[in-house]
Amino acid sequence: MIVDLTKLPKEILDQIPLSIRTFRTVYELHELPVRIQHLIQNYISSIPDIEYSVLFDFVPESSTFGDFRKIDNVVDLTVEYLKNYLLITPGTYPFDPEFGCTLKYHLQTKDTHIRQTLISAEINRVADVIRTLLKVNLVINSVEITPVSVGAAHEYDVYIHLTINEVRKKIKYEFR
Repeated sequence: MIVDLTKLPKEILDQIPLSIRTFRTVYELHELPVRIQHLIQNYISSIPDIEYSVLFDFVPESSTFGDFRKIDNVVDLTVEYLKNYLLITPGTYPFDPEFGCTLKYHLQTKDTHIRQTLISAEINRVADVIRTLLKVNLVINSVEITPVSVGAAHEYDVYIHLTINEVRKKIKYEFR
């Protein structure tokens, strides 16, 4: 195995004699003294074999290969956080009863003008929280509410059109 001494950390280099460090920078491992060979081998074995690119979060996903899907960009992370936050109703989060979004409650308001104002205010409040948390440019372009009648009950599909760091996204919620 070839060892480049310039690639070793300072803690390891300090333990290698100056005469070895200044004579050459690249050695075959077997050319070095046994104590230094063990030192370098222990360091190399402590380095993880796997290197990951940037990873922000995981999303649970059932598949044949695993249980999670990785989120490796800020746009998908923002969409996932927005989806999750809008689905949590206040009082259901065990550690903070005030945490959550009242979007589901506002959908049941009868007056459409008041309902639209309440929903817009709630979505903008959630967007402000996520914008501050992730430090992204998040703009809510529009919110569409489509009632879906199922017998005597009303269910709603909510479409949120947004822009995250100049990337347009559309989120669909089904409130049943």
